[in-house]
This record gives sequence, C-alpha cells and structure tokens, in this order.
Amino acid sequence: MGESPAAEAAEIKISFAGAEAGAAFEALALDRDEARHRVIHFWDRPERSAGDGVALPLLDRGIILRLRRDNEELETKRDADMTVKLRPCPALPTPWRESREGEDWEFRIEEDRTGPAFEAMLSASLEAEGKFGSALEAEAGSPDRMLIEPQLELLGLLEQLELLDLSDAGGPGEDRFDGLTALGPVHAAKWKEEWDGLPGTVAIEEWTTGQGLRFLEVSVRTAIAEAAEVQERLGRALRERDISPPAFGETKTRAVMTALARTVRL
Repeated sequence: MGESPAAEAAEIKISFAGAEAGAAFEALALDRDEARHRVIHFWDRPERSAGDGVALPLLDRGIILRLRRDNEELETKRDADMTVKLRPCPALPTPWRESREGEDWEFRIEEDRTGPAFEAMLSASLEAEGKFGSALEAEAGSPDRMLIEPQLELLGLLEQLELLDLSDAGGPGEDRFDGLTALGPVHAAKWKEEWDGLPGTVAIEEWTTGQGLRFLEVSVRTAIAEAAEVQERLGRALRERDISPPAFGETKTRAVMTALARTVRL
C-alpha cells in the first residue's frame, strides 16, 4: 500500500493573467534582456468534451509532462530539462515518498500554495537535465526519447496504480507515447531577485503564447513551518511595489494547455 509523501518545503505563488500580468510587469520594471528565456512544451491527449470544450486526460489526473528548452539564440546556463510532475501527488510506495536525486536528475516533493486561497496541494516532480533537440523537433516528437529511466519507472508505477492509461495511446507498431500530442510553444522569461523580508530568491516568470495568453507568476520557496507567514510577506511586498494581488487565482498551466489544445485538429 502506498502512503502520501511528506513535503519539507512549500512554493508560494501569486499569478497574474492578461492585463493584470502586464500591469505587474510594468510595476516591477522588468527588463527582458536580463531574463532567462526558454521555450516550453507539454504533452497530453486532447479530446473533445461537451460543447466546444477540450479535455486533457493526463492533466485531469494530475500528470504533467513538460519540456523546457533554453532559447537557442541566447547564451544560457543549461540546455534543457524534461519533467514529470504529479499535482496533486497521490499516495506512493517506497522509495517515492521522499525527495532524492541522481546524476542529472532530481525528485522533489513540496507543497504548492497558489494565491489568493493558498490552499496547500502536495506535488512531486522528477526533473532531468539533458540535451533534447530543438523546440521544433519537440513539437513533432514523442516524449519517449526524452524521458530517463527513473521517469519511465515513475510513469510505469502510475499505470500500475491505474492513474495513467497509455495502453491505446499509440497505434500498431508505435511506441505507447506516440499517441500523445505536443502542446506548444509557450515562451517563458524568468528573473530571480532578492527582496527584503523574503527567504532566498524571488522568482518572477512570464508566459506568453501565440494565442495571446499572458501570465506573470511571482513565487518564493520556504519551509513548511514558515509558509503562512511568508505568503503574507509576499503579498505585502507586492503591495509595497504598487501591485495588488489578484482577487481570483488562475492556474497558468491548465489555461495555457487548454488554449494550445484548442488549436489541435482532433
């Protein structure tokens, strides 16, 4: 029997969408020339739902497959990373109940707390660094060749737990991941700053898409015991910069993946 992993850290997030994202960008006086630029792709199996809706079966089960690649035209710190993320994280057997790492990969368990509700959601991510080809190749390719052995092991475990079903994802003779659709690109710019009164560094990330979506997320990591206090301090730090935290939160990953899925011919 599996048990829920225990998180030692929390990531506090406040996200802005649309015009609010633009206003926050201006208030923070961000310079895109100083940002780290990446291109992001996701994989899922989009399906038509009621009306004009789109369903994302993997995301609906809390499974995210994501590739982030540094902009090829800019000189950046590393080539790319491929991540399998579980949010919310289900009960898992040993040894998946605690954070650990190997060569060029890290498995991390933490709480996601997104404003304005800041409800704690347990998440787990297995991120692997490597060279995964160009972003254009990602749009046409299966994620199989980008997943490392621990990630395949984790996805296999999810299939055993009946949280993931890839049995009919590919056709005859195809890899089981071939039936998944690449959703992208998302253009990301990220800054790291030090703000008085907040632990570590404050991460600021902007996402934009060809569909006109724009998000800006401000986040900081802290110990679980200090999470409630840090979320108050983050909100106060934004107000001191003439930025009002939004009254309603929107999950940028779901909004972006849904918008991208609508452009796919199903």
